[in-house]
Amino acid sequence: MDNQINQLSIVIPCKNDEKTLIKKIPYLIDFCKNYVKNFEILIILNGGDETNTLELSNFIENHNIQNIELITINTVGKGAAVKMGLNSAKYNNILISDADFSVGIDHILKFLDEKGDFLGDFVVGSRKMKTSNILKTPFSRIITGFVYTALVKSLLGISVSDTQCGFKVINIQNFKTCKDFTKEGFSYDVELFFLAKQEEIKVMEIPVDYIHDEKSNVSISSDTITMAKDLLMILWEYRIRKLLKR
Repeated sequence: MDNQINQLSIVIPCKNDEKTLIKKIPYLIDFCKNYVKNFEILIILNGGDETNTLELSNFIENHNIQNIELITINTVGKGAAVKMGLNSAKYNNILISDADFSVGIDHILKFLDEKGDFLGDFVVGSRKMKTSNILKTPFSRIITGFVYTALVKSLLGISVSDTQCGFKVINIQNFKTCKDFTKEGFSYDVELFFLAKQEEIKVMEIPVDYIHDEKSNVSISSDTITMAKDLLMILWEYRIRKLLKR
């Protein structure tokens, strides 16, 4: 296998994750220099503390780190940040990753074939396959995740083992509707999978090692309720309303 990816944009939504990114960026840059010929890192800042943002900006400037762009948007929500990243990326292959890199950047090498090309137009990490490893994740979160995935499968017919893993690669040239999702929060993932299904884009799932970050911004109580509401809205917008129009 060619050990270098030709082109890659990395989109990282960030809300008060600047201190974590300061620790992760050196390794991320080192990895990209070794395995990616042409790359850019887009950090999308939304709804965070300005002091943290300044600290991250100063770190990048003081260490003269190239290939990183900080983009600030006013709309709060992971989905809004991801959409901005997809619209701002200059390369067709885009990795969407959580700021804490609970799935290590080196996992992207599992997404490639022998020639160094991505296995498909929508390749996603999964924490729920037989060879996946989940570390430090609270049992309550694991149960909540399985219930949510079951609802996604039964209500929307999306047969993916893990829609919420924050490590995905999209080819925006071939997955043409990938920017059309409307959910601005954590539920953007589900809508993205539904768009892929509509466009008949095959989803390639790859098992990953996942290390839970105790400082995660996801709240089991409030965010789970919001995601459940969003799921019903997606069901209404894409399935029920369409049936009623017939």
